Amino acid sequence: MLRAFIALPLEEAARAAIAGIIKTLNGAGREQAGRGRIAWVRPENIHLTLKFLGSIDEAGVRRAKEALDAIGDSAPFSLDLRGIGAFPSPARPRVIWIGIGRHEQVQALVDKLEARLHDLHSEDRPFSPHITIGRVRDPFPLAVLEKRKGLWNDAVIASSLVDRVTLFRSLLSPQGVVYRPFYTVRLKKEA
Repeated sequence: MLRAFIALPLEEAARAAIAGIIKTLNGAGREQAGRGRIAWVRPENIHLTLKFLGSIDEAGVRRAKEALDAIGDSAPFSLDLRGIGAFPSPARPRVIWIGIGRHEQVQALVDKLEARLHDLHSEDRPFSPHITIGRVRDPFPLAVLEKRKGLWNDAVIASSLVDRVTLFRSLLSPQGVVYRPFYTVRLKKEA
C-alpha cells in the first residue's frame, strides 16, 4: 500500500517566498509562548494538493497514473499565491494556509481527476484551493500573527508556473513527513 496524493509542485522561487512567510509567522508565534504550537510545513514539502488518495494499492496507483496521463494535454498556467487564512477560522485555527488567486485552471484539473478517481477517496466538502503552511496543534487566536506585515490581506505573495502534475508518496521518517514524487506528467498543450 502507498499513501498518496496528487498535487501541483511549485517553483523554487515561490517555495522560497512561502518559506520567508513561515519564518516571519514562526517568529510571531513564539511571542505567544505557551499559547499554541504550530507544525510548520518544510519548504521542500510545499505544494498545492489537488486530490488526496489515502492508502492505495497497485491498482489504485495504476488508476492514478492513468488519470494523470489523461490531464497531460492541459495547458501550463501561472498561479498567484495570495494572502493568508486559516481553517476553520483565524479565531480557532487548525490549518494555516496561503490562498490562490484566480483558479479556474486548478479547478478544471481537479474536476478531471475527480471524474476518474472519485471512488478512491471522496471529500465531504467542496474543493477549496490553498497551500497548507502550518497545522495548529493547540488552537489559539491568531491575533499576533495577523499583525505581521499585512500578510492577511489579499496581496500577491508569489507566482508560480504550473507545468506539471505529480503523484506524491507520503512517507513517515524520524524527521517528520516526507513527500516524494512518484509519477509526474508535464502539461504540454500549446496556449
